[in-house]
Amino acid sequence: MSIFDKINIDPVTFEILRHRLFAINDEAAATLRLVSGSPVANEAFDFNTGIMDADGGVCVLGIYIGIHAISIEDVTRYIAVEYKDNPGIGPDDMFICNDPYLGAMHQSDVVLTAPIHYNGELIAWTGAVIHQVDVGGSVRGSQCSLGAESIFQEAPPMPPLKIIEKGVLRKDIKQEYLRRSRLPDVVELDLRAKIAANNTTKKRILETIKEYGADTVKAAIAAIREYTEMRFRERLKELPDGTWRHTYCLEYENKVYPCHMSMEKSGDHLVFDLAGTADQAPAVVNCTYAGAKAGIVVALLQYLCYDMPWSPAGIEKAIEVKSKPGTILSVRWPGGISKSTTGGVQASMQLASVCLGKLLSSSKNYLDRVMAGWVGGFGTLELFGTNQRDEPFGSVLLESLVGGSGATAFADGVDTGGMLHSISCCKANAETYEFRYPFIYIFSRQQTDSGGAGKYRGGMGYSSIYVPHKVEKIPWCLLLTFNPENSESSGLMGGYPGGGVVFSFKRNSDILDSFKKGVMPGEMTEIQGKLEKVPPQLITEIGPRDVLFRQTAGGGGYGDPLERDPEMVQDDVLNGAVSIKAAKQLFGVVIDGKTLKVKAKATDNQRVKIKAVRAKEFHPV
Repeated sequence: MSIFDKINIDPVTFEILRHRLFAINDEAAATLRLVSGSPVANEAFDFNTGIMDADGGVCVLGIYIGIHAISIEDVTRYIAVEYKDNPGIGPDDMFICNDPYLGAMHQSDVVLTAPIHYNGELIAWTGAVIHQVDVGGSVRGSQCSLGAESIFQEAPPMPPLKIIEKGVLRKDIKQEYLRRSRLPDVVELDLRAKIAANNTTKKRILETIKEYGADTVKAAIAAIREYTEMRFRERLKELPDGTWRHTYCLEYENKVYPCHMSMEKSGDHLVFDLAGTADQAPAVVNCTYAGAKAGIVVALLQYLCYDMPWSPAGIEKAIEVKSKPGTILSVRWPGGISKSTTGGVQASMQLASVCLGKLLSSSKNYLDRVMAGWVGGFGTLELFGTNQRDEPFGSVLLESLVGGSGATAFADGVDTGGMLHSISCCKANAETYEFRYPFIYIFSRQQTDSGGAGKYRGGMGYSSIYVPHKVEKIPWCLLLTFNPENSESSGLMGGYPGGGVVFSFKRNSDILDSFKKGVMPGEMTEIQGKLEKVPPQLITEIGPRDVLFRQTAGGGGYGDPLERDPEMVQDDVLNGAVSIKAAKQLFGVVIDGKTLKVKAKATDNQRVKIKAVRAKEFHPV
């Protein structure tokens, strides 16, 4: 029986409408970007939009941050069940929510969801999420209440509230929401951007209903979900049965929290078991069960669903996620969760990615779809203070979004290719940041030796240097990562992990003297000053002569680095992707320091030496 035998829609109409719904959702996203005044949304694209069925299941999601669209789903499903009678779900209502225990990824990712009615019938839902720079709490930026003992020391979670009722923005709810923030003007404009996005979707879907009829549009939405489930199950059947495992570690406040995953594939079903994962932390780094599920679903979209409609509601029917309550990947109330997106959710996504990479590596028919781990760790940089125009400012600099992608079984990863959970996120324009905020870049570039070594190299990460500009200092700077001592950008099939997140300072440097001389340093080593290595989590200030260095994570490599074509290594050296030292030590390729050409005989000898060392390490006499 065909999918179209079960759902009352013909294949041609289905194709027309599923593409139209995608276009409608993309128009909503474009509207959101144009209305928002925050570089978070309109330059780095840390947002998403989605279209859901009447029950709240996401059938169409945008090409932006995937976990955001899945958070819309969980919040909407809660509203559809719990709010049906009280306070009621009217034709022109919208609900706002940032409660992680009801589906938001963390308090800073604020969901706005809206029902779509036609002739009194609830046909579908639409929703939007933007990462908000500040939603209150004990620290600026709301994301990292270091030392917090529970969610009560973090930004307060807000359960779903009817912020628009019968088409009118409720002043009382809006004021309650904005009152929390240190940057209410930015937050209000983002709120209106989400309202505009939802209104755009609603208008276009109602136009489509008038053209095709409500029953046909409902059938198309349902068909997307069912079609994706069918295609996804067919894909699973083509892959070998088995169990694959991986471990990911999070470090917070001098304690390491191991996260474990066992992925079992049987027939057309996948089970993700997080048994053995560490007990939850007091605050900050945990994620809810919904967050862990979101990370897994996003990985599935990228690894297995590249040629089918992206409908999380369809995929979720073929998977099971097991996670013990009270662990760092299934936090129990009142555990804090303010930085879950780069903590527990990131861990869940990376665990699933590596397990799926291993699964694909086990199938000859799918070797061309294998990917090593993408950006394994996320480094947060937030700045607050007074800018060069004597105005208060606050920002999260989302340059960790441009880490390296994982290598494949046939090609290198994409240098600064982005994050796995978004095919459209990017670095904000440097000039935009320098105009809005009181600092300048010394350089901004792809980082040598940050891509994981392998037969195919992982994509390079990104590095930059910042210096305060036209202010006495930047009084508040948050630097944070959860896995500084080891890279979680895992390689596959003998590939090495990519480089990790790095922060460091040169305090009281000579950078201003260099400017006066017309000298622009190209490396931190060329700047004189006191080197300060940054711990995993730090709140500090940046003085007028302080220089801050930041490096994002690279992607994992695929295959044995000693199998990489020496000519490819030579090209990497010429292009600045690999240093001469790393070429010799990791790839066994000796490069002449003057000509930058491969020394063939020396390379053969070096690779023999490396293999001999390996043999001794793994097979000691």
